[in-house]
Amino acid sequence: MTRRLVGLLGVVGVVLAFAVGGCAQVALADFQRVLSAIPVTADGRILSTLDRALRQEGFPAADVERLFERLLTVPAAASDKEAVILTVVAALEEGIPVDGLLNKAFEGLARGVSLAPLNQLLQQRLRILIGTCDLLYAKGIFRASAGAPTSSGALALPTARFDAMLSQLGDALGDYLESGGSPHDGNLIYQDVEARLTMLRGSVLVPADVDLVLGRLVPEDLTRVVLAALN
Repeated sequence: MTRRLVGLLGVVGVVLAFAVGGCAQVALADFQRVLSAIPVTADGRILSTLDRALRQEGFPAADVERLFERLLTVPAAASDKEAVILTVVAALEEGIPVDGLLNKAFEGLARGVSLAPLNQLLQQRLRILIGTCDLLYAKGIFRASAGAPTSSGALALPTARFDAMLSQLGDALGDYLESGGSPHDGNLIYQDVEARLTMLRGSVLVPADVDLVLGRLVPEDLTRVVLAALN
């Protein structure tokens, strides 16, 4: 078994763990308590965004709160903690699923990465996710509006399926860059993306969605996304 495949299998474990861990009920007051303890300066913006997110299906509220609680224990300036929180908030404001950012944040904290470089990494991941979302839309693959009829393989994917695909694409591109891969080697980037989506086909991702995305993306598309994220 290759090192890359071992890493990909580890990713599946993290994804499944977060799916289980995100079921607890969390109220806005829980976030407000943690933010007051940090403390933060942009609490109005943060709480307003979280209030909207709590009303949305699929928002991993328990995991977001757990990250905020974990930041309380980190020996760092409040401004550095707030910067990490604001990166998550920015993703929510952009309509980007935050599961991948949470996974990366917990991974970095477990390794003892300082908050400033960790947040730089999270911001790069967010730029990748935004670029990937724009790419999917450009390729005619959309997040379906609430109540819109959809079917397997349709261009307008249900929210949960679109977000799962977006998260996995973003993680694949982010992992590629962090492993030292060249942002100019579109073919190698595509191979990594194809390997990840194929491995998750039928478990995390709907097979028809995998076929749809791999059939529409080309190496040059992925090169543009990663290069833009580095600028």
